Amino acid sequence: MIDPLNFDCLFRPAVDSDHDDLHRLLSSCWMETYGRQVSPKIAGRFIDEDCVGEHLRLFLNSMQVAVVDGRVVGAINQSDGCITALNVAKEFRHNRIGFSLLHNAHMSGGCQLLVGVFNVPAIRFYERCGWKKAGQFFEDICGVELSVFLMVRE
Repeated sequence: MIDPLNFDCLFRPAVDSDHDDLHRLLSSCWMETYGRQVSPKIAGRFIDEDCVGEHLRLFLNSMQVAVVDGRVVGAINQSDGCITALNVAKEFRHNRIGFSLLHNAHMSGGCQLLVGVFNVPAIRFYERCGWKKAGQFFEDICGVELSVFLMVRE
């Protein structure tokens, strides 16, 4: 068992062999974030249609991961200046892994991101990291329109 307060973390580009760890991480974080915001039918659709698998097929080659003891515990995607899918395993939060992933993505050109209006902890985190709300609109989340903030950092 890894002590979540005393560990070495490696940040690197995602590789094909990370697929299964990433799938588990992203699925778990999606259900934690959106599971109470969408109906059970939509949550079931998310699983049945393997939305995480599709995301990984599209973006695995542009993802960065945080690895502890050979296990992917965090991930971020940054493509064309837009940061998507910042996720950190629950037991590794509050250890600056998310901050480091976000910082690295920003340094690589990521200057905007979307976050659900309902996701107050994430909004506070982004604001503490220097991001600012720049607009609000609706985004399709697996067939449901949810209100999101566009956040930017210069």
